[in-house]
Amino acid sequence: MGPDGHVASLFPSHPLTREKEKWIASIKDSPKPPPERITFTFPVLNSAANIAMVLTGANKADVLEKAFGDLQAPGVLPVQMVFPTEGSLVWFLDKPAASKL
Repeated sequence: MGPDGHVASLFPSHPLTREKEKWIASIKDSPKPPPERITFTFPVLNSAANIAMVLTGANKADVLEKAFGDLQAPGVLPVQMVFPTEGSLVWFLDKPAASKL
């Protein structure tokens, strides 16, 4: 997860976060370098049997608090849209990333 809550090159408010059909898509206007990438979309990510979300660093603490804390706003951050239909989602956090939970 990035410090803005993006996952797999799926950035907040980007149209690809609403993709329902394609499993893989290209992004030509990424807000982070490089601007052109390919990515899995939520239909394929959420079809995974197991998902490991790895967060390290204090620069992730604010967005993690927003995603899971009292300020939670479901569906706003791409990280909140990772929800396997079957299987499990396991979070691995270091102390700095988890410091506001």
